[in-house]
Amino acid sequence: MDETLLRTKLSIPLTRADPASGLVPRPHLIARLNEGLAGTLTLVSAPAGFGKTTLVSAWLRQVDLPAAWLSLDEHDRDVARFLSYMIAALQIIRPDVGTGVPALLHATPRPRTDTLLTLLINDLAAIPEELILVLDDCHTVATPDIDQALSFLINHLPRHMHLVMLSRADPNLSLARLRANGQLNELRSADLRFSDEETARFLEQMVDRRLSAADVAALNTRVGGWIAGVQMTALSLRQRGELSVAQCIDGQGDSQGYIMDYLVDEVLQQQPVEIQTFLLFTAILDELCAPLCAALLRGVDAPGGTGPPATSPAAGASEAQEALTYLEHANLFINPLDPLHQWYHYDPLFADLLRHRLQQSYPEQVSRLHVSASEWYAQAGRAGPAVRHALAAQAFDRAAALVEQVAPTMIQRGELSALLHWLDRLPATEVQTRPLLALYHCWALLLGGNTTQAATRLDAVEAVLAADRALRTPAVRSHVAALRAYLVREEGDLASAIVLSQQALAHLPKHETLPHAMVTTNLAITHYLRGAFAPASRLLMDTITIGQTGSLMANTLSAIYLKAHLLRAQGALRMALKLCQDGLRLVEQRGWHDAPAAGFLYVALGDLLGELNDLSAAAEYLERGIDLGHEGGDPHIVIAGHVRLSWLRHRQGDVRGSHEAIRAALDLVERDAGSRFWPLPPADCYQARLWIAHGNLAAASRWAEVTHRARGDHPITYLHEAEDLTIARLLIAQGDPGAAETLLHGLLTAARSDGRYGSLIEMLTLQALAFAAQHRDDEALSALAEALELAEPEGFVRTFLDEGAPIAELLRSAVVHDRHASYALQLLKAFDESAATEQPLPEPLSDRELEVLRLVAAGYSNQAIANELFLAVSTVKKHINHVYAKLAVTSRTQAVARGRELGLV
Repeated sequence: MDETLLRTKLSIPLTRADPASGLVPRPHLIARLNEGLAGTLTLVSAPAGFGKTTLVSAWLRQVDLPAAWLSLDEHDRDVARFLSYMIAALQIIRPDVGTGVPALLHATPRPRTDTLLTLLINDLAAIPEELILVLDDCHTVATPDIDQALSFLINHLPRHMHLVMLSRADPNLSLARLRANGQLNELRSADLRFSDEETARFLEQMVDRRLSAADVAALNTRVGGWIAGVQMTALSLRQRGELSVAQCIDGQGDSQGYIMDYLVDEVLQQQPVEIQTFLLFTAILDELCAPLCAALLRGVDAPGGTGPPATSPAAGASEAQEALTYLEHANLFINPLDPLHQWYHYDPLFADLLRHRLQQSYPEQVSRLHVSASEWYAQAGRAGPAVRHALAAQAFDRAAALVEQVAPTMIQRGELSALLHWLDRLPATEVQTRPLLALYHCWALLLGGNTTQAATRLDAVEAVLAADRALRTPAVRSHVAALRAYLVREEGDLASAIVLSQQALAHLPKHETLPHAMVTTNLAITHYLRGAFAPASRLLMDTITIGQTGSLMANTLSAIYLKAHLLRAQGALRMALKLCQDGLRLVEQRGWHDAPAAGFLYVALGDLLGELNDLSAAAEYLERGIDLGHEGGDPHIVIAGHVRLSWLRHRQGDVRGSHEAIRAALDLVERDAGSRFWPLPPADCYQARLWIAHGNLAAASRWAEVTHRARGDHPITYLHEAEDLTIARLLIAQGDPGAAETLLHGLLTAARSDGRYGSLIEMLTLQALAFAAQHRDDEALSALAEALELAEPEGFVRTFLDEGAPIAELLRSAVVHDRHASYALQLLKAFDESAATEQPLPEPLSDRELEVLRLVAAGYSNQAIANELFLAVSTVKKHINHVYAKLAVTSRTQAVARGRELGLV
């Protein structure tokens, strides 16, 4: 589990201090909860103090089912934090659930919430036994984003899972629909109120004296069966034995709030002065431990100015622990959060009342207490509570300083929503007067996908810097330049990105190794995307060399990934493999093998080993890289890994696995999770290649049309090389090898000029196929011979095998004509070994058959298909029979399922 998550929020509460903790059995409510298991959702909705948590936790200890518990609070309103906690709660009972989701929560930008929930729900659906998930205090996270997430979860919850929501107010969900469908079980305040009999039983056990039926009825009427009111009355009666029930409620009016204030007064006034002080001055805390409480109480006078509290500097944490133990044993609305009873929390209602009394009685102390809490948390290394208490104290200078300190780590971890929430709570002046903090704000917006706001805020920062040149420190100038470079690269202006990256490097202090490596990597990527391999290679090797002696793990391993791509494109396959093998040794030496950034290295290795036709090892590295990419939340690793894995699964004949992998990559791309202007294998091109391989030329043609419209008449560039090669394959498959030859001629000229011999091998192979399709056999053999000459020293294999049977025929011709015959024979042997996996369909579907299959998948009847395509019904039936035969199925359902496996629909 993520160590930044509080484990105490995931435990079923210990309710021994609550009114219904076995003192008052409530079998009728337990039965109601049991009945609700037949539906989807149980909602326990009532105001504070009605025993919701006590009832459900008692029920869970009786029901013989695994149950996960999550206690929510206002700090969980960010969707990423909410989902992280929910998954952690489920993993306590099922460690294998949702393992791929937490890393994606830190992706920049993050995938859509319904995508993340789909991964979780699929894991839950695979669990055979029934289970329960309880979300307590749901009202604290009532935001549109979380409402939407909960709606999606409820709508798709597996049948064997039951959700229980405890809330002070109805959640913003489709309760009417769930109610109408019989999927909602509801317990409300009217159900939870104590009856006269229950109140009498509780009071008798708590007060240790028998009360008259009239007194019990009067009290229950006054508090309306409100359990917290009954409990506070019981405490008053126990502490003042001479007090009657009538005296407790006499003259209190009809206001429940007034009754609560009165009862808290009675409870507080009966406690020793030091305990009163302890309760009031620690009420600001969401969680309590002895050292923290002692830090808050140092130097605070007791109520009425009667002297210092028990937890003075001399007393320290041991007296604070004694106070906590006393409160627990006295049932004073405090509950332990851990088995060792080191951390506690007050009941929310009691805490609210204490805070109200603190604000009334000692308003001047509230800010100081929050500052003390902030200081303690900061010293303990817990930045989150330190910032929250500083903000609560309106100590904005302190809060801004803390946020500025922690912002780089939060950005690196992907905690962008929390960072933006804090920055929004700071006055604009506090952010504007701290250029670095303002720039971190820009980074958070930019990495969070809000490029427009990031650019706007960056303009504002530069305006402030122009007005006060003293603020233009070297670090600030370098951040500004780096952000500008990042923004223009995201926009595709690679020339400007180079200029701005160089400016950033010029302004960067030499000792700032990490920023230097970041900007160097950015510059190398930009050169790479432009096809300028020489400067890109120099910059990448500089980063790799520095990383041998430093701790720039992410930069070093991503540089190895990029350099390996560059070397492969240049045809230096073996050098690329050695670079990655050296990287593996570095990873082992430094203990980086389990670090998410190592995913870059594993994906690069998987790609290279796949080309060498070591498919088993390639799959292992790719899967390991994808797992690490998920864990670290880096979409570039995940996208690259899934794209490579999709093609590898195709090579292995795993159609379903291939389709799932490419869809996973496309889902991230479609959500802008990975930049187009980053060295990624383009997912859309690989999907088009899969379509071509499966005979779905209509879909590939639509992709090509969209691609052509988007690019217009732009000249051939390395950035679009993968697209152009896919289009060349499509043209050959469509029976237009002449057009493919023309396109390939331009690509070959550019690749020869730039020395990209790895690209040349692939282009020459396609050129040979284009010539062969035009029966220009001598030219086809010459092109293939040149490709073999470049490939043989480096061991390229799959570049040839992936083109299928047509290239095998040309290789046989190469053997007959003694054109690199030995290497051609090796490739033909590899063909024989993998021939069974090359063609998922004996005969591809025609364009018309594909149209019919897609309409079948859309639910069209034969008559509707005939109307749509202007065909006779008999013709439609004939096409459907042909589809059945080619897909080896016997029904519409089977045809649609098989078509989806093949990526045809």
